[in-house]
Amino acid sequence: MKFVDMCFSFFGTALKIKCRCTELVQSAHVVLVALLTLGSVLWPTSVTAQEIVVAGSPVGSISDRNYARLFRELRANGISTYFPTFQFQEVPRPKSLGFETDFVAPCSPDDPAFQELRKSGVRLLIPGEFVYPDPHHIGHMPPAEDPLTQIISCAGRDAIAGITNYDEAAFHGISLDAVAAFYARVKEIDPSLPVLMVHGPIITDKRSFRSKRRISAYLEKVTTYSEHADIVGFDIYPIPAMVAKIATPQSGGAQVTPDRVVQDYMAWINQALPNKRKLVVLQGFAYTNLYEATFLKANVPEAVRDAIKPPTPDEIAMMYNQASAAGAEMVVFWGTSSLPDSSTAPWPAILELGRKHGP
Repeated sequence: MKFVDMCFSFFGTALKIKCRCTELVQSAHVVLVALLTLGSVLWPTSVTAQEIVVAGSPVGSISDRNYARLFRELRANGISTYFPTFQFQEVPRPKSLGFETDFVAPCSPDDPAFQELRKSGVRLLIPGEFVYPDPHHIGHMPPAEDPLTQIISCAGRDAIAGITNYDEAAFHGISLDAVAAFYARVKEIDPSLPVLMVHGPIITDKRSFRSKRRISAYLEKVTTYSEHADIVGFDIYPIPAMVAKIATPQSGGAQVTPDRVVQDYMAWINQALPNKRKLVVLQGFAYTNLYEATFLKANVPEAVRDAIKPPTPDEIAMMYNQASAAGAEMVVFWGTSSLPDSSTAPWPAILELGRKHGP
């Protein structure tokens, strides 16, 4: 998510905070999915492989820029794809370790990040907004000089899982022409490279979702924008419900409980976009991880802080299992770059999930 208005309510105390969750998001590896129609919804009968993707890793795991160690850890724990974000703080202002430059053009195949990527067998999900930050400049250079061409040359095509189109474009007002130009340019350079598109969920305290008519209009935009991607899905960060305030396409604008969110969004996307491959972006953080510690203590009541927890191992497994059962071939965990170290929940639960379900 990019800019998310979160309304914190607890014991009569309300706090609204604007939070930038740069997301891009993440990852793609082709899996074979056998489908059959049950009623009006297309559901998979089997999945022969599945990508588990992390959008960054805890600060302590990469602060020394040791990609060899990081990629070995990911591979050993069934994490097959890496989305290189290093942002560890959202509020009061975004902060990053700044290592994103290790994975963008200009680059060389001999750069340490790309060398270690190829050695490890972990694949790269390219953040598309780093490649084409200004949609008006797409296609203004020959394909041979395009930044995407350079990144493919540096990483090697086999080490790239896909590239993300503009994040939550339908919600954030990015034009349809921009996402279409992005998709067309990627296919011009490499028709085999999957383009991912991540959409924002319906948030109950956002003005743009305060009527069924507005929700319906938004979902129509989601459907239209998704034509310019190969793999599509939603950001889903439902824990705790009092902060997340997520409604679903089926809930008529009403907030739903975390155990319903993933299955509702997957059911909708299978019905609305039956010919698209599916992904889901799940919560790999606690909302408090996004804040600078002093700001958090000064601005968020202690009772609220105490109530905001990361997903438990059971909740991580629940969300994953619901997505997998509904045919998501890519499961991306977002926000993991905001965790301070590898012992911070829910990172151990994500690695455990990878060991159990990853390749």
